[in-house]
Amino acid sequence: MFAQRPEPTAAQLAKADKLDADAAERRRREQESFDRCDTDGFLSQWAHSIGADKDRKAAQILRDGGCARFPVLTLADTGEVVATVEYKFPDRDRPWLVNRRWRLPDELAAKLGRKWVPTGSKSRVQKQLGLVEDTRWFYAFAELTVPDGAKSTGLAGCANAYVGTFVDEERYRAEGLKIIGRRL
Repeated sequence: MFAQRPEPTAAQLAKADKLDADAAERRRREQESFDRCDTDGFLSQWAHSIGADKDRKAAQILRDGGCARFPVLTLADTGEVVATVEYKFPDRDRPWLVNRRWRLPDELAAKLGRKWVPTGSKSRVQKQLGLVEDTRWFYAFAELTVPDGAKSTGLAGCANAYVGTFVDEERYRAEGLKIIGRRL
């Protein structure tokens, strides 16, 4: 985890340029598929489009030194990071809503008398406890995924799929580093 964006290496920049070229080629093939067919080519066009999105996002991560910004919870007075994972819970009364919470480390939870803290920059609980949301740079990767709980089988899965940016936990594990709030 970094407070400042790391500088990309020459190899990362070269790979980013290659990914941008691949994304442009995918966009060209998407348009070519659209021009030569009617509705039968929608799946090919979607695949080219989302592949191009993934390549572009991966290229941006490489240009940012292999990192991306993710939300963290910090102590307001020192800026020390105390939580890096937002947990999602379904709302009991309104199941279509999702509540998000930060989980404090056990020692801080014992000190503050609270284990779960609501997310959001306007959280009164965060202000009362002397906490504030911020962002930090983490090693990251781009991947095609579907939202939690979405059914992603068959063609219907295409409607839910998107390109997401994720913390590269494998890299942290390989380097023997720990991310607060994550079991590595």
